[in-house]
Amino acid sequence: MHISNRLIKYFKFYIGAKGLRGYGIHSPFVFNLVTQIIRKNKSELFYKKIEKHRKGLLKNKSVIQITEMGSGSCKYSGKQRSIKNIAAHSLKPKRQAQLLSRLVGHFQYSHIIEIGTSLGITTCYLAQVNPKCQVITLEGCPEISKIAQTTFDSLQVKNVQLMTGEFKQTLNKAIEGMARLDFVFFDGNHRYEPTLDYFNICLNKKHNNTLFVFDDIHHSLEMEKAWEDITTHPEVKATIDLYFMGLVFFKKELTKQHFKIRF
Repeated sequence: MHISNRLIKYFKFYIGAKGLRGYGIHSPFVFNLVTQIIRKNKSELFYKKIEKHRKGLLKNKSVIQITEMGSGSCKYSGKQRSIKNIAAHSLKPKRQAQLLSRLVGHFQYSHIIEIGTSLGITTCYLAQVNPKCQVITLEGCPEISKIAQTTFDSLQVKNVQLMTGEFKQTLNKAIEGMARLDFVFFDGNHRYEPTLDYFNICLNKKHNNTLFVFDDIHHSLEMEKAWEDITTHPEVKATIDLYFMGLVFFKKELTKQHFKIRF
């Protein structure tokens, strides 16, 4: 999507969205989530260690071979990329990664899947907020997977299982032995059909308190269509569109509603 179209799209979103103070949000659950978790900017000790490692990745000029499993980067579509370029364009920004960490910590999620490891920064945010949780993270590219493992080793993150391969295959394998899914972060393939495939696979293990988070829901027309289909799914009760990502809740006690929040 052209940069000018992205700016216009974001401006339209911003005008129609609610603020982080919660004015106009009539769902008590969503109001509390927005004002107490999404708006809150609590810093944890492990944040600094992760961000220090990010800075190291941003300086790493080593070049690796890339195996694309998703829509890839709009700027770097070749078979070779430097680690610093991957870090600059593929890692979740600090503010968004820390929000994911707060969500996991707030709901005390313990069974977590991340589809799309990249260099492992977001994975560490998900895992370190609750060292007792189990995080299974899926990466398609073997060389990127190796870098992610060095991230986990460097930060001494022990509660992560890294699986490498085609996402649909590794996702099916990952959830086979799980009794339930508490939290899933979908960040591995920004296309319509794969996104819906992964969503439907994960539905089999979701429960009333499960949270699905979809990255880059306005990345393309395909992703916007996927997001629209997800919000209208009969098992989905409440969704929060933060523009850069979308939150999906399944709580049966909620009235079906969809919110746009500036973040």
